[in-house]
Amino acid sequence: MHRFFLREGDAVDDRVFVITSEELLNQWTKVLRFRTGEKVILFHDDGKEYVGEITSLTPKMIQGNVMSVVVCDTELPVKIILAQSILKSPDKFELILQKGTELGVSEFYPLITKRTERESLNKFDRLQRIILEAVEQSGRVKVPVLHEPVKFEKLFQVPEIAVSQVLIPHFENSESISKAYSDGKIVTVCIGPEGGFLDQEVAFAREKGATAVGLGKRVLRSETAALIAVAQLAARME
Repeated sequence: MHRFFLREGDAVDDRVFVITSEELLNQWTKVLRFRTGEKVILFHDDGKEYVGEITSLTPKMIQGNVMSVVVCDTELPVKIILAQSILKSPDKFELILQKGTELGVSEFYPLITKRTERESLNKFDRLQRIILEAVEQSGRVKVPVLHEPVKFEKLFQVPEIAVSQVLIPHFENSESISKAYSDGKIVTVCIGPEGGFLDQEVAFAREKGATAVGLGKRVLRSETAALIAVAQLAARME
């Protein structure tokens, strides 16, 4: 069955669902060519999946009956925030958003650092669509938040970052990220750009309470480091 996140204007409860958003109407009728009797899985931010069957289709509205409701447990027990330096290649940054979402990241903060070569994101709507599609594909029920770019020094002024455990992978450190993580605490992972963080940036982060950690003996690309860090944390949490 196809799986869909409900858009603004769509609704579902324990008995019925109604689709009126232009995006889903177009996708269901013109792309997927659904007909009555088609079964779908619907979800939004309430932590549940609704298995429904389409009973009527019109150009302006699709309706159906809800057959079952399932409480999902696909979200990580603790929030992971990924503060990822903006990369020179938009494709690599998109990969991080996609795979980071699949691995369980709750929020993304694009970082501007001393070595960052680009300070803006291309097509913010496209990036949010990549995240949403990854949520639909991976079985998650919470859509991660993509924030506007923030300078590295300003990141530590964000309230939710200030109360989290901040971990910053740095190749000179040997303590693994999974061992450094404090169980049950919201964690922020800071990943540097191509070339890594400057030593001064790492020192600044430490002054703000961050812990420098290692990801192994090899030097990793930024996008590789991000996904390995998140994967190790997710495995520790679960």
